[in-house]
Amino acid sequence: MIPFKNLLPAFILLTHGSPASAGVAEIRNSVWAARYQAGDLSPDADTDGDGQVNRDEAIAGTDPRDPASRISLLISRPAGHPLVTFPSEPGKKYQLHRSRRPDAGWTPLEEPVSGTGTSISLPVTSSETASFYKISVTDQDTDGDGVDDWSEHQLAGFDASKSRSFPAGGDDLAIATAIIGDWGGSLELESTEPDAFEKEGQAALLTIRRTAAPYPLTVFLKTSGASDPAKSSASKAHYEAIAERVVIPAGDAAVTVSIRPVPNLLPEVPRQLTLSAGGGHQSSTFFIRDARNTIDNQRLLLAHLRPLSGITSGGSGLATIKLSGDNNLATASLSFSNLNSPVNSTQILNAASSILQSIPPANYGGQPWNIRATQSFPTDQAVLDALLSGQVKLGIYTQAHVTGEIGGTFLPVSGSIEFTAPPEAPEIAPLADDALDRDIARFLTQATFGPTLAEIESLRTRVAGAGGDRIAAYSAWIDEQLALPSPSLLAYTTAANAQEKEAREPDYNLNSQNRRRGWWLFAIRANSQLKQRFAFALSEIFVVSDVDAVINRYSYGATAYHDLLAEAATGPYRALLRSVSLSPVMGQYLSHLRNGKATYDTNGNPIISPDENYAREIMQLFSIGLVQLHPDGSLKLDATASPIPTYTQTDIGEMARVFTGWSFSKRSAAAPPYATIDNNTFNLGDGTKHREAQWTNPMKAFPGQHDTGAKTVLGRNLPSGSNANQDLNAVLDLLRDHPNTAPFVSRRLIQRLVTANPSPGYLYRVSQAFRNSTGDFPTVIKAILLDPEARSGGTLASSGKTREPLLRATGLMRATGAASGMPLSDLAAYGYPAEELAKFPAGTTRYRLNRTPALAQSPLSAPSVFNWFLPDHSPSGIISANGLVSPEQQIITESTAITITNFLYNGIFTNAGFTPNMGLPTLTGNPQRILPNLAPLQALYLSFLDTNHDGFFSPTDATTFNKPAALAIADEALLDRIDLLLTSGELKARFGSQPGTPRRIILNALAATNSGNNASTDPGVQAASINNRIKTALWLVSAIPQGVTQK
Repeated sequence: MIPFKNLLPAFILLTHGSPASAGVAEIRNSVWAARYQAGDLSPDADTDGDGQVNRDEAIAGTDPRDPASRISLLISRPAGHPLVTFPSEPGKKYQLHRSRRPDAGWTPLEEPVSGTGTSISLPVTSSETASFYKISVTDQDTDGDGVDDWSEHQLAGFDASKSRSFPAGGDDLAIATAIIGDWGGSLELESTEPDAFEKEGQAALLTIRRTAAPYPLTVFLKTSGASDPAKSSASKAHYEAIAERVVIPAGDAAVTVSIRPVPNLLPEVPRQLTLSAGGGHQSSTFFIRDARNTIDNQRLLLAHLRPLSGITSGGSGLATIKLSGDNNLATASLSFSNLNSPVNSTQILNAASSILQSIPPANYGGQPWNIRATQSFPTDQAVLDALLSGQVKLGIYTQAHVTGEIGGTFLPVSGSIEFTAPPEAPEIAPLADDALDRDIARFLTQATFGPTLAEIESLRTRVAGAGGDRIAAYSAWIDEQLALPSPSLLAYTTAANAQEKEAREPDYNLNSQNRRRGWWLFAIRANSQLKQRFAFALSEIFVVSDVDAVINRYSYGATAYHDLLAEAATGPYRALLRSVSLSPVMGQYLSHLRNGKATYDTNGNPIISPDENYAREIMQLFSIGLVQLHPDGSLKLDATASPIPTYTQTDIGEMARVFTGWSFSKRSAAAPPYATIDNNTFNLGDGTKHREAQWTNPMKAFPGQHDTGAKTVLGRNLPSGSNANQDLNAVLDLLRDHPNTAPFVSRRLIQRLVTANPSPGYLYRVSQAFRNSTGDFPTVIKAILLDPEARSGGTLASSGKTREPLLRATGLMRATGAASGMPLSDLAAYGYPAEELAKFPAGTTRYRLNRTPALAQSPLSAPSVFNWFLPDHSPSGIISANGLVSPEQQIITESTAITITNFLYNGIFTNAGFTPNMGLPTLTGNPQRILPNLAPLQALYLSFLDTNHDGFFSPTDATTFNKPAALAIADEALLDRIDLLLTSGELKARFGSQPGTPRRIILNALAATNSGNNASTDPGVQAASINNRIKTALWLVSAIPQGVTQK
């Protein structure tokens, strides 16, 4: 390796001119090596691959690491006159040469020219023969001081026209030599402030020092990044431009360089920047960081821990990560309870369950975790990206479940120590025409099991009657709906079971089949749509499930539970919480039915302790949640910016004592007519199926089984001697009034009805309505459905939600008027009351859908108390990367995405329709089949084609028959109607007639459907084609993203 200051000019290629003196060349090589930090490069190498070796780049003064920095010629002929253009360096001398052949002699043209630092263009005389040109470059020393002009241009204070640029400091050669000595000697670089912070705008500081001298010292700085590929390097986009030449003024010993960060919105790990000085070996390293490591800059992530798929466990918990402001260090905290067995280990994992960090197997308060590359993630930044995009989770492995019992994905959350109320809600703009129809459809999508054309038209009339005030019209509709009586699922199931037993045999094994069938009937046809939809929302919060074998067997209890949810819409939250708490079905599901007080042996050791299951879930899932919230649903943090738990294990134990002493209040007599009588046996068994008075009536307290000792729950003292009802009322009041309950319950209701990601303002407004009305559900329902965000028309990118499969199915059935051939009125012969029939439209038929595994959902059949999906589920990718959630996507897999879509396809296209599991043996012709009613859509389509109004489409319709333009108009009208019903008109509003969009693609598909039959004169063939186009439109709109989401 030969240092450039020792290069001999004899090795210069022919393209360069006559050599400079050895002394001049030595200075030039030293300055060049410092300027480009090239002292460690081989002279014979071509480092940048530009065709010129490093020794030639030294002579030319070009950058050996930049292929664009090189001597090159460009020959052009502007106006027919040859012009040679080449880049130049200041202080260099350039001579143009010409030759007829490259291997012949070269003739200089004109006089040499001095470089300017910019491109130079030289005119040349034309030659009759082809000529070659080259440029040669040489050093020049204008003032004869032994320092070449190029070097004097590089060094501050030097004047190439004077041999003594510094009168007080000696001749230029001596000073240049001293400067070169400084570079390798007294020069020091110090990181006096090694960190720059983007958020605070704070610069890092480099101090360059030397021994004071009477001449300025030019320091050439070079930037570089991290040598470790796992670390992040600062690019030029991360900081303001840093001068490549820094000057310590004459007489001064130091100068400071600021490294100012350029803020960006991307979370990044610290980015390394190294500054090195040319001519020596001095360097200093800096880091550009997102923000200082303060509490205010801390980023918070939560993982709600729930049983893993396929695991039966009552375990739950919360894992927290506090990420430092510079994204370099995380602190993981963990709390959990109610696991099936002792813990083996707790691990922070990637999405594929590879371990990133172990945490001690205990409830632990703070495990440091450096954000560092692993085998799973090759860089620190990849780890951070994964963490912030929902690809990092926590798993707890137990002795009973060595592959994992509970776990959860870390998701970013917002929180603060102090609360600032969101701004006032924006005004709701009036709407008309298509925009009004769209909002009516959106409103009905949120408030019912799916809009129908009749309901859209009815609400449009209401809006007109309210002077165009749709909010007033919607409010009146809500009042009317809440005033409607809800049909009794218990009454329906009892009558349907009676018919089933008669048609089959008295001992036919009926469990919950007709209860589920009744749910479909109520969802699709009940007049009280709002109550039914609200009951469904509540059923996904206050969960019971027939996955429990006892609940599945005693189906009347589950029907009574559904009925109390349906009627809850008209009352207060506290009343619902009491009804849920005293439901024997909930008592069975969460095991506080027959929950006795603690018993002890003679030594005072507990033999039996009260079951804690319901005590935990009434707080965790039904009221206050795991962590304290501000009124807008954001996290309330303590002084260390950590989430604040709402309750402790001690609170669970005390709450469990409250729920002691409750058991069946009624039972069915043993002999016909099996009258309902009082129960006086605390440990009464489950009873006889279909004689289920004990399951359809609320529980009562058995004083001898209730713990009457003093209790302290959530800081509230319950005095000794209180009976079961007094204790229950006290905790119901406590939970209703807890500051967490309003935002916690409100968010879940908003998620079930309107949007998965309500803004803080939306949630705050609903939460305030809840709190100010003491949880009055009619008030809360109006606050949810009439809020400006609910009526915004989906202007926010994060608005809306994925439709869960049950709602996709009910929406399609209601939109198409799907019905069976089994009249509901037939059940009158089996004791179904006339007042129940009156709660449905005339002509209502039955829906004998039972379990629907193809939809990955069945009514009241959630896999656990945590429902089918978690409210904070955020699939990894763009959703989690933007801090959003999409709960319903938790049940969407590669398999279920297909089975759900196929369920809808079969309902539309096959003769079996939405096929129930079975009919009745006494019926023929498969009347149980549920088929869409296409007649209204057929009539709409024909209205654009049947010009003679004979009910057919044939050649007699001369102006439309076999006319592509007429068919296109009919296709568009058909699509717009289906679009309105299934997507609230989003296709038309969003895409219009733009080519390549979903709407245009569907219209093209309709035009192509049976197009070969367009010329057929057979009206039957035309009717079949119309039917196929209708079915195709229904299918495509149901299957596209706009049909799968609710905006």
